[in-house]
Amino acid sequence: MTTDTHAIIVAAGTSQRMGGVNKIWLTFEGRSVLEWTLRRFQEAGVTQGVVVAQPNDHHQVRQLLTTLGLTRMGVTPGGAERYLSVIQGLQALTGAGPDDVVLIHDAARFLVPMLLIRRVIAAAEEYGAALPVIDVVDTVKAVGPDGLVKRTVPRHPLGLAQTPQGFKKSLIEAAYRRWDSATVPTDDAEVAEHSGVRVRAVPGDRLNQKLTRPEDIPWFRAVLKGMTDHADRPGV
Repeated sequence: MTTDTHAIIVAAGTSQRMGGVNKIWLTFEGRSVLEWTLRRFQEAGVTQGVVVAQPNDHHQVRQLLTTLGLTRMGVTPGGAERYLSVIQGLQALTGAGPDDVVLIHDAARFLVPMLLIRRVIAAAEEYGAALPVIDVVDTVKAVGPDGLVKRTVPRHPLGLAQTPQGFKKSLIEAAYRRWDSATVPTDDAEVAEHSGVRVRAVPGDRLNQKLTRPEDIPWFRAVLKGMTDHADRPGV
């Protein structure tokens, strides 16, 4: 049986740490954050799914999807928390089958490499659940509420999670149904883990950073400006 891949692009945040500026419309090298992200998925062969966005952004999102020729991508409102937006996105994937792969990605990771996307798809198809992880290179300290260091945490078994995180649709839907809504999950892999699913880690990429704060902007501008090689420029 062949499976399809669908994307849920989570873009419904309030951008509070960005000072209230809606970061999905910030432009870098002439393209908005959301456009960069959609182009990366498009180039990876993922052309169907849904953008989860604030209602007042829907018209602009639809215009962008039309411009990019993404006729099989829709838009749906988000929730008060990220995981609620993911649930909204899952409910909007009416054309996805239970064995299809769903990639859940934060729009703010707009430099996501195409090969990373494909790596997650392959692992999700084989194992049912996968996420990209990068090594922890700094020494990790456990610090108490009093500001004192309690201990040094061994970093070698640790990893930093990125998106997109990929799942068979039936698996991640079932995991969210079992989730205790009294607590807020940190990512979708945590929801799957809580449900007893074994999530496969694949190599992430340090380029796949998340635009979060104003001080992040110069780094992204410098990276994009420095990508003069046609093959290395995301979205070109």
